[in-house]
Amino acid sequence: MKQILLIFTTALFLISCTQNPNPAFDKNVELAKTWFSAFEAEDMETISGMFAEEVEYQGAFYGMELMTTKAEVIAYMGGWHAAMDDITYTPENFLPGVDPETNLPNGSVRTYGTWRGTSVASGKSFAAKFYHYMTFDDAGRIINGGDYGDAMGIMMAVAPDAE
Repeated sequence: MKQILLIFTTALFLISCTQNPNPAFDKNVELAKTWFSAFEAEDMETISGMFAEEVEYQGAFYGMELMTTKAEVIAYMGGWHAAMDDITYTPENFLPGVDPETNLPNGSVRTYGTWRGTSVASGKSFAAKFYHYMTFDDAGRIINGGDYGDAMGIMMAVAPDAE
C-alpha cells in the first residue's frame, strides 16, 4: 500500500509540474519575430497593422503613462526610429506568458534580448538589455504589451557631448 501511495504521489507531483503550452504560443512567437523584424526595418505600416485599435502598451521611459490607443503606441515606436539608426534586436529567448488571473499559459510571448543602434544626433552607439511582452488576440494583433529596460539611460548615454 505504501508503494502504491508513493507511486501515485510521485506521478501527481510530476504531472502538476508540467505545464501544457497554449496552442497559440508557437504562432504568436512567429508574430513577435515578425514584429521585431518590422521594427528593425522601420516598417511602420507593418508595425501599425500588428496592433489592435484598442491596446494597452507600457513604454520604457521613466514616468511614462500606459498607452491605450494604437496612435499613441505608433508615435512611441516612431520616436525610437526618429532618434536612432541601425536599430537591431538580438533575442536571448522567447518564452510563454501566463494569464495573470489563472497563472495558466495564455499564448502570450515574453522575450529578453539586446537592442543595439546609433543615435542620429550624436553618432554614438548603444547596446541595452530589455524585456518585452506581447499578448495577441485571435486575429494575431497585439492587444497588450510593454517594454522594460533603461530607455532614459540609453538617451543619456548617446546624447551629444556638451560643448
